[in-house]
Parts: sequence; structure tokens; C-alpha cells
Amino acid sequence: MKRLVAGLSMLIYLLGICYSSAYCQTNNGGLGKVVSKLKSYSSEHLVEKTYLHFDKPYYVAGDTIYFKAYVTLGEKHQPSGLSGVLHVDLINTIGKIDQSIKLQISNGLTWGDFALPDSLPKGDYRVRAYTQWMRNEGDDGYFNQTIPVGSANKDKVLESSTTRKAANIKPDLQFFPEGGELVTGVSSKVAFKAVGADGLGVKVDGVVLDNTGNEVCKFTAAHLGMGYFYLTPELGKTYKARITYANGDHDTADLPLSSPNGIMLSINNDAVDSAPLKIIANESYFTENRDKIIGLIVYSGGVATTVPIKLDSAIIHLAILKRHLYPGITKVTLFSATGEPLSERLIFIQRPDQLNLAIDPDKTGYHTHEKVHININASNRADSAVSGHFSVSVIDEGKVPVDENSEITIDNYLLLTSELKGRIEQPNYYFTNVNDETRANLDLVMLTHGYRRFEWKRLLNNGYAPIAFQPERGLEITGVAKNLSDKPIANGTVSLIPMHSGSFMKTVTDDRGRFRFSNLTFSDTDKFILQAVNAKGKNNTRLTYDKDAPEPVIIAPAFAGNNHIDQLMSAYMDNSVKQQEDIARYGGFKGRFLKNITIKDKKTTDISTHPDLVSPQFADQVVTRDALEKSGEPTLSGRLLGKLHGFAVNPFNGRSSAGLIVVDGVEQPPEFMLDDINPNDVESVAALVYAGSSGIYGVRGGHGVLVITTRQGKGLDSKDIASIGVLPISPKGFYKAREFYSPKYDIAAPANNRTDYRTTIYWKPEMATDKDGSTSFEYYNADGPGTYRLVIEGIDEKGNIGRQVYRYKVE
Repeated sequence: MKRLVAGLSMLIYLLGICYSSAYCQTNNGGLGKVVSKLKSYSSEHLVEKTYLHFDKPYYVAGDTIYFKAYVTLGEKHQPSGLSGVLHVDLINTIGKIDQSIKLQISNGLTWGDFALPDSLPKGDYRVRAYTQWMRNEGDDGYFNQTIPVGSANKDKVLESSTTRKAANIKPDLQFFPEGGELVTGVSSKVAFKAVGADGLGVKVDGVVLDNTGNEVCKFTAAHLGMGYFYLTPELGKTYKARITYANGDHDTADLPLSSPNGIMLSINNDAVDSAPLKIIANESYFTENRDKIIGLIVYSGGVATTVPIKLDSAIIHLAILKRHLYPGITKVTLFSATGEPLSERLIFIQRPDQLNLAIDPDKTGYHTHEKVHININASNRADSAVSGHFSVSVIDEGKVPVDENSEITIDNYLLLTSELKGRIEQPNYYFTNVNDETRANLDLVMLTHGYRRFEWKRLLNNGYAPIAFQPERGLEITGVAKNLSDKPIANGTVSLIPMHSGSFMKTVTDDRGRFRFSNLTFSDTDKFILQAVNAKGKNNTRLTYDKDAPEPVIIAPAFAGNNHIDQLMSAYMDNSVKQQEDIARYGGFKGRFLKNITIKDKKTTDISTHPDLVSPQFADQVVTRDALEKSGEPTLSGRLLGKLHGFAVNPFNGRSSAGLIVVDGVEQPPEFMLDDINPNDVESVAALVYAGSSGIYGVRGGHGVLVITTRQGKGLDSKDIASIGVLPISPKGFYKAREFYSPKYDIAAPANNRTDYRTTIYWKPEMATDKDGSTSFEYYNADGPGTYRLVIEGIDEKGNIGRQVYRYKVE
């Protein structure tokens, strides 16, 4: 008992006093070397993460995927000021990038969207987000989320060549001794995890047998294929498991061999306030190392705390006080006197929400079409007002059922799944309705998944590659200048001239003829001219512009279809079918539904606020990408010539008779020409000819509207573009996010026959609380009665995370 109290007091002192320092030094040479290596690694490998909050968990073809991105820096998850550009890709079911956009990051925040074509095949798509700095960690450091997409066209399905068939692969069972290895003569907790061919945990039972055939113990999975049992290995014996799976299949698996001369640590993480810890040496190890100084390093939130310990007993008791640790994963490692890692254990520090988000609606229940007003107040654990940034989504749960356990959220991603190796099934289960059972099952996750941030042996042996990618502060335009004999021009001058507005810039080529314009800010619609002269001022140069290309896709193994998601999506698909039937019955909006809607008067009408307005059902005519590509003409006007009914197109000057041209939801100025757009970038051209369709654009729409939707990078020619002396370019700039369409109902207006089938009722990607921690918003309910689900999540400037779910009834 005295040793327990002494050890506890020591650890209280170290964690309470030294905690304010990033790395607490010690006189122990071995631990000092370890801490020095860790400090050097951490200063060079700053941790940058990005998390995306989506408006809903799945979609159908024709929908728009809306998202907010939170980019954090460091292991305290503070909003990042390191990177200025976020790359976001929509990857299809066969591992190809369908759409790719760049977003400008400001104070660690940005938002965007992907418009899904009506022709999109159904399947599991993936949204990937990363910064250039995150590329140093490889694909494992990127944000990746599977996005199921349904389609009314059941014949269009992309099958992945890597799809794994459950019938051909038996479940995989692995054993994980606590601390890292079994030690002869020491009772050890052995965790296990059984995974099926679909990547999900499977029910398993079994018995452990020694090499003589005697039964040692029984085990059974407690949660998602995970469980544990205790085993005390005997000298000279080996062990195996005889397994029975839920489907009746049988198998055997060998357990890890035990070390005849070893030491291990064991941590009980059941309690809320502290975690008792035992260091246990077997007889052989204790005899050999008695009274030597060993040590612990407790690594939490980027802080390494060292605890030197004299091995004067075969069993040493300590305790870790959780209030001194940061929320998330704490890594506890036992080291030898020379700094060699001996045993390691991960524990999860779980506290109530770091931020309390109080949701205060103006009513407890509402009617369809009724206005909803919501007040939000954010405070920290000390009940002080918090200035933070948040995003909010409201969905109709009757149309979009949600599996809360499987949701990827801002807290379970930043604190859990992004820190561990392997797939974490149902990550939100551990954060919703936290109790003794969920905490125990979360500890099984800690025992069966490895820490991803760093490995001690690799770190101590300088096994990490040097930094290859620097932070991307802004956009870049690069290329090479050569003479007509194809030799690089050194010390040549390259000018970058905006075609519409802005100041031009100059730079000088290096000895390889390379030029670079860095830290630029421009949009996707901006165009430039590159001009070059050699060192003597002659323009007999050949310019080559480096076309931008997304990071190559690493195709992860595809799993068999998720029937659970298919079942959830059935209600969503039924709603979509009803919506299409209503469109056919009433001819789309055509002025009917809009009688009940007020659109804010503004200089430009952003049709992306309601992408359905440009779908084939609502336009008077749509020219698809396939029809455009068949033409083979080099310009968009040439490809549209003779294909538009009601509009004249002049291929000589790139103009049309349309009164208004809208590109990706943005109205273009009168001087805009069709040939300002690369025809290979165009997904569709919708023609709104008659007043019933074009009238929603007001006076300018009176002479007809052409709505052009681009492919956002899909199918672009990856070859470089070359030109002599002068080169016009259209580099990929920052994407302008669409504004979510939220109707305003006029209660006094007469009812119409059209149903409001919205599934996402409201989406607002950016809301900032004021100095009092308050903000508010309002919107109108749709026609669907039932339960509406409001989710708000976000972060403050210190990296404290907040998330809240609120439900209300609509009658």
C-alpha cells in the first residue's frame, strides 16, 4: 500500500506540475534520449487533419453533396493557420476521380459541394480531402468518407474490380496481448478481434488449448467481433484457439508465443477519474534487472511526461489521473534503462463535450411550412461563453433515416478514428449515450488497434522519411520556358497577365527554364495570359504550362454491399421516386411551386441554391456531355451549333442569342462568350426558353437562359499545354461554393398541388458565435410531417470540439 501511495503521489506531481511543459525532461539518460527524439520529430512533423461535416449521410443521383471542412493543426486540434488550400475529390466506385475542387482555407475553415449528375450510377462513392502538408503522411493521413449514392436508374451500376466476395474469404481472427506480448508466468489480458470478408466484426466463440490438448479457457466476442480473456503462459508451452463462427464454420489459430524473460504493463481504464496501472516483471526479468531505473512516458495531446521508476519489486502499482490528460488517445509506454521500448498500452480519455452547445428553439413543435427560429449558445466546461465556428444541418428523419452508431462526427474522427490504424466500425457508438458498457467496448478498440501517429522504434532509429511536401499557402502556376530549339531558357522573364482584372506579375526562370508564381488567389472562372522573353528581351520562346492534376487515388479494397445502408436508403429512394412522379404530374416548378416561395432580391441569381432547376425535368432542353463530345468541334459554340432550339449560336465570335448565361450557378456578365469555356469541361447545357422556366431569373431571363454545368475537373486532358511567346491559360482556381436553397413560404398564399420533397431541410456551413457565445438562424419546414433532426458541430479557437443533436416534431 505504501508503494501505491508513493507512486500515485509521484505521478500526481509529474502530471500536475510538469504538464505545462511540452516535454518534461528527466535525469534518466534513456528516457532523456527518447524525449529528445520525440521533440525533434514533433517539431518537424506537425499534425494537420481535416474533417468534413456533410449535410446528410447518403444521396441520390441529381442531389448536391454539401460539406463544411474543419482543418486543424497539432494534437490539440486548434484551427490550422499552416495551409491555405484544401483539395477535395469525389471518387467513384472504381477508384476514378469524378470531380476535384480546390477550396481556400481561412483560419482552418472552408466549405464546398459536389453536384451529382442525374446520370450517376449508384454505388459507394468516396470523398477525399487533404492539404499538401498532409501528403507527407500519405493516404492514411487524408480524410476519407464513403458516401452511398442511390439512383432511380437501376441499370447503371459501376462494379469495382476489387470487390471482395464474402463467399471466398473466411473471417480473420487476431490476438493482441495487453502491453504487446505475452510474458511467461504473468497473467495477461489477451484481446481479440474477428473480422468478416465485408470488413465488419463477426460473432465468434472459442476455447484456448495448450500444446498438450488441455483446455485453458473459453472466450466469446462481446462487441463487433471483439472480446478478451486472461491467460498465464507456462514455460515451454504453446497455445492455440479452436474457433466457432456464428455461421457454424470452424477454424483454429495460433496464439502469439510468450517471452521467457519479460516485463509488461497493464492498465485498468474502467474508472472515470483515474486509471490504475501495474508493471509486472516475470521472475527471470526481475532477477536480471532488479533495482535498475526503468521509466514510463505518458504521451497525451502532444505532451510527453516522463516517470522514472526503480524496479525494486516484481509488481509495481501506479495510477494515472485522467484530469491532467487531454481528451482522446493517451499512449503509455514502458522503457528500459537504455531507452528501449518494452511494453505499450493505449487508453482513451473520455470526457463530456469540450463545448456545450445549448439549442433553444422558439417552439417545442411545429407545423409543415412553418418558420423555425433557433438560438444557439456555446460555452466551455467552465461555463464561460465561447467564440467558435459551427455548421448546422437539418434533415427529415422520416425520409433520411440515420444510423447514429455508424456516423462519422467531428469528435469521433478527430479524437479516435484518425489516430488509429485500421477501420473503426460504428465509431459514434462510443460517443453516444456513454456508459460503463460503451467505455469497456472502447477499451477493446484500444487493445486491438495500433496507434497511427508514430512508432517508438522507428522514431528512435530515424526511420521516418524527411518532409517532402511543404504547406500550400495559396495557388500556384508553374511551367517551363524553352527556346525554339527546345533548350531551357535561364534568367528569362515570364509575365502572368489576368485577362479580366487584377495586376500582372513577373518572375525569372531558373537554370532549367522553370518558372513559378506562388501564393495566388483566383477563382475557377479566372483566365490568364503567360508571356515570356529570354534574357535579351526576345520573345522567341516556347512556353509550357503545367496542368494541375489531383493526387493519384489509392484504391482501397472494396467490401461486399452494405445491406444495412441499403435498407436505410430505401425510404430516401421512395421519396425520390415520389418527387419524380410529382414532377411528371405537375410539370416541375413551372411557376407553380414558386408562388409559395420568396426569393431574396440580389444582383445575381445563384441557381446552384436549387440545383433541381437545371435538371432535365425542369429545363426546356438539355444538351448532354455525350452529345457535345460527338460533335468533335474544338469550341463550345461549335459543338452547340444546330443543337439548341430557340437560340442562335455564332461560332465565329462565341456568342449566343440567350439573354443570360449561368455557369455553375453564377450569372455571367453580358460580354461573356461561350468559347471562354473549355468544351471538354462541360457536363451539360440546359436551355430555358419559355417564360415559365426562364422567368425565375427576372428581366434578364426574359430573353432565355443557358445554364452550363461543368464537370469540375473530370476528364481533363492531363498533357501539358505549349505555346510560342504567349500562352492563354485557364488554371484551376478556388471553387465558389453553392448557396443552399432554402425556400421562404408565404403563409397567406394559396396552397398548391406541389409537395415540398426536401430531405435536407436546412444547411448552413458557417455560423460564428459572438463574444457572448450566441448565434441564431431560421428556416422553413418542408411538407413532410414527422421527426426532424438538427445537428450542429464545430470548434473554438483553442481546439475544443462541440457537437449537439436536437430533434423536434412536425405535424
